Amino acid sequence: MQTNVPASGRPRAAAPVIVLLAALALTGCQLPRSGPMLSEMTGAHDDKDVVVMPVSRELVRASQVPAVADFPVRYRDLTQAGFDRLVSGDGINVKVWERGGLGVFAADPSGVSDLGNQEIDRAGNVHFPILGKFRAADLTLGQLHDAIIARLARLVVGADVSVTRAADARGQMVTVQGNLTKPGMYPITQTAQRLSSALALAAPVQTNPEQLVISLRRDNQVASVRLSDLYRNQNNDILLRPGDVITAYDSREYLTVLGAAGNQGRVAISKRNYSVLDALADSKGLDDATADPRSVFLFTPATAGAAGKPDLLPVVYQFDLTRPEQIALAREFSVHEGQAIYISDAPFTQVQKVLSAFRVTMSAGFSATRSIDSDSGSTTTGIP
Repeated sequence: MQTNVPASGRPRAAAPVIVLLAALALTGCQLPRSGPMLSEMTGAHDDKDVVVMPVSRELVRASQVPAVADFPVRYRDLTQAGFDRLVSGDGINVKVWERGGLGVFAADPSGVSDLGNQEIDRAGNVHFPILGKFRAADLTLGQLHDAIIARLARLVVGADVSVTRAADARGQMVTVQGNLTKPGMYPITQTAQRLSSALALAAPVQTNPEQLVISLRRDNQVASVRLSDLYRNQNNDILLRPGDVITAYDSREYLTVLGAAGNQGRVAISKRNYSVLDALADSKGLDDATADPRSVFLFTPATAGAAGKPDLLPVVYQFDLTRPEQIALAREFSVHEGQAIYISDAPFTQVQKVLSAFRVTMSAGFSATRSIDSDSGSTTTGIP
């Protein structure tokens, strides 16, 4: 019988044995992966570390927000609106025509006594020569006219009076700021009394009306809608009031996609009811080579418990995308800021990693054996 023995005198079978032992040791090591498998998520649920809930139609409905948001009712109170009500800063012009020529007021050749433009002060009062002080804030021009007539009746037998706004002094202004082409202060006029009028003058940057928030501050209270809400519901085109501050800004909300996705990272929420399927599409879907479509999880933050009670467990919603009805639910399930989608590796992925590791290890072992043979040489001996 013939056998090859290395020059060192040790049998060549020793090297493959070492390689095999190294490969067996490798199987006991933790192979790299992106996160928990389906079985580990189920185990965490059983251990009460998280609450895993298979998605259902009821959960889908609970996740969604109304397609249109509205301003609170108090912002639509018409009794407190109206451009004709006077406010501090408004300029008022009064002209008097005396009857009978008594000459109480100095008149021009046409018989008109122009008392000039007078501005309503911060206290809401306005002062006119000879006539004195009037409370003007919150009155209409007609009501101020009646008050002036009543005062004149004490001074002259009869007179005609005109009360008008001064064109160059307006107190009924709103501030429009933020993501706009022409931010600034704009007057409330008869033809520009509503929110849409102020926005039309300021020209919002409408890259995505669904995500452009229109915030209105009034009386130290703030309410917000999206620009698209003004388009969808005319009741949101509210009447403006002096001092309103309108701010336009982009809503920047994100969720995180991790695990066996085409792209991992933060994904921008681009619409109001942005769904799980939208997020998967924007992250280039599931990785065909590694993902387990049964194990798409949506993680939600834990909620604080009531006083004296422990915090609630994080809720994790599970989607099984091997089932068509679950894909339909994923298309409607809305995600929100701060949530995270995690896609588990498929079980066969771990098997592939083990086999790949074996191939690499065995290849390295055989290469080492050939190198020993090459360096040491071998002899052939006859064994009877």
